[in-house]
Amino acid sequence: MILRPLDTSGDIMPVLSSSALLLGAEAVARLVKERLELLSGEWWENPAWGNAALDMLREARFTEADSQALASYLTSYIRETPGVQEIEDVTFATETGRRFSFRCRIMTEDGSTKINYEL
Repeated sequence: MILRPLDTSGDIMPVLSSSALLLGAEAVARLVKERLELLSGEWWENPAWGNAALDMLREARFTEADSQALASYLTSYIRETPGVQEIEDVTFATETGRRFSFRCRIMTEDGSTKINYEL
């Protein structure tokens, strides 16, 4: 997988040299992060696309059982990303009832890399 570089605002930048392109596991990791950041309803062409994690949190008061369900959802959501072959070392935690952190390692054809995501 090859992806073009982004600036700090997330806009695609022109490619001035092939060394600026993201390749392999790094490119897949960025694609995973972009998919996690796109929340359901944000894409005007297809509102059904996107990460529904925030919708899950809106339904009711967040409990420990919800943490497991949310981690399971995020794992399956990440697994659907092109280039992701396997997900390992999944950990999650709820901090002070307001912040949910999720970490895993994704395996790609070109190696592995870590993913961190917080809500």
